[in-house]
Amino acid sequence: MSLAVLAMAITACGGTPAVTATPAAQGETKLVTLRIGPGVTSAALTSTVTGAQVIAFDHTTGRAVLSVPVDTASKLSSANLSAQALGSLDAGVLGVEADGVMKVLADDPEADALGLTTWAGGLTTWAGGLTTWAGGALTWAGGVNFLNSSDLASAGAYWNKLGIPWAQKLIPELGTGVTVATIDTGIDLNHPLLQGRIDTANSWDFIGNDAVPQEENSGGKYGHGTAVAGVILQIAPNAKIQAYRALKPDGSGAMSNVIAAITKASTNGARVINLSLGSTTNSLALNTAVAAALAKGILVVNSSGNAGTEGVVYPGAALGTLQFPLTSGLISVGSVTLDLKKSSFSQYAKNLSMTAPGELILTTFPDARLVKASGTSFAAPAVSGALALALSTGATSASVAANVKATASANLDPTFNPELGAGTLNVGALADNYR
Repeated sequence: MSLAVLAMAITACGGTPAVTATPAAQGETKLVTLRIGPGVTSAALTSTVTGAQVIAFDHTTGRAVLSVPVDTASKLSSANLSAQALGSLDAGVLGVEADGVMKVLADDPEADALGLTTWAGGLTTWAGGLTTWAGGALTWAGGVNFLNSSDLASAGAYWNKLGIPWAQKLIPELGTGVTVATIDTGIDLNHPLLQGRIDTANSWDFIGNDAVPQEENSGGKYGHGTAVAGVILQIAPNAKIQAYRALKPDGSGAMSNVIAAITKASTNGARVINLSLGSTTNSLALNTAVAAALAKGILVVNSSGNAGTEGVVYPGAALGTLQFPLTSGLISVGSVTLDLKKSSFSQYAKNLSMTAPGELILTTFPDARLVKASGTSFAAPAVSGALALALSTGATSASVAANVKATASANLDPTFNPELGAGTLNVGALADNYR
C-alpha cells in the first residue's frame, strides 16, 4: 500500500461470545481450533480450558477458535476436554498453531522509490460547508468544487471507468441498510467526509481494547483504514462502516485480533467484511472464522498482496479448496491500471477472483485530508463498495457474489490475463442486473 497525501484545501445461540477484549500478548498464546457439538456453549469452553478466550464460535459450521496461553495449549488434547465442554463425543481439537501476524500488505517498491509513501509537509485542513462526497457530488455548500481541476479529472476517470455514476443512478439506495466492516488500522472518526457513515455503536478497537477505533499517528501505515473506508463510500455512500482496529499504526497485528474482529462483525450485522491485509501463512483458525462468516451469508473481500509475484495472500490464497470453492463468497482482489493492465505491484494467481483499479485512488485521510492511495489494499474496497451498493437493492449475497464477477470487464493484459480472475470490477454492469 502507498498513500500520497494531496496538499489541497480539504485537505485505516446463546453461548456466542461477546468478543471485545484483546487476547494475551502475541507470542504468549496459541490458537486452538475445535470441532464442537450442537449443545456446547462458549462459557463451557472457557470454564474447561484455563485462561482461554473464545475468539470464534459458530454452531452452523461446528467450529470454535480459542486463544489459549502457551503453557495450557501444550497440554491440550481432545482427551482432556470434557464431553460437556465439547458438546458431543466426536468433537475435539482440530489444530493448534501460533498466534501469527497479519499485516497491511507490502508496499509497492516502485511507489516507495518515488516517495509516494511520504506524506509529510504541505498539508492543509478542510473546514466547514461540505455537503457530500461520493459519485461525483464534489461541491461546497456554496456550489464551489473543492477539488482542483487535475484531481477532479483523475477522480472522474476512476468513477467513469468503473461505471459508478450510472450505477448510482440505477440504485438510488446507494448502499442504504448495508454495513461494511473494515478490519484495519482504525478510522478517523472525525473526518468531515465520513460523518454519519460510521457505525460507532458496533465498532471496536482490539489494540486499545475500547469502543473507539481511532487511527493513531505513530506508525508508517497511519491512515490506511481511513483511506480504505473512503473508497467504499465513494461507491456506496449511504452504507455504514463498522470499523475494527485490529492492526497497529505500523500495519501489523495479531491474527487473533483479526479473527476476533471477523467474529464481532459477523455478530453485529455486517453484510460485507473488507480485509485489506493478509498473511503468507495458511491458518486453520483464520479459515475457520472466515468460513463462519460465509455461512451467515456475509461476503469477505481480501486484497491479493503487493509483492508483484505469483500467488496471493491468505485467506484469499485458500480459494479453490474444498472449504472455499472459487464460487464462494470469499473474493480475492488484485490491482490493475485504468487501462486494465496488471499493476506492477499486484500479486496474481489462477485462483484470483477479480481485479479493480488500485493506483493513485483519491480517498480520505485523517485530519480532514485527502490522499491518492496505491496498492491492492485500495482495489479490494472498491469491490466491497460495489457489493454493498448491489445488496441495498435487496439482492441476495450469493447473487451479488456471482454477478460482481460475471459482469467484470475483460482485462487487457496479454501476459497476466490467465491469472487475473474474471476481469475488472464494472459497477455499472453489476447494477444493470438489479435495475
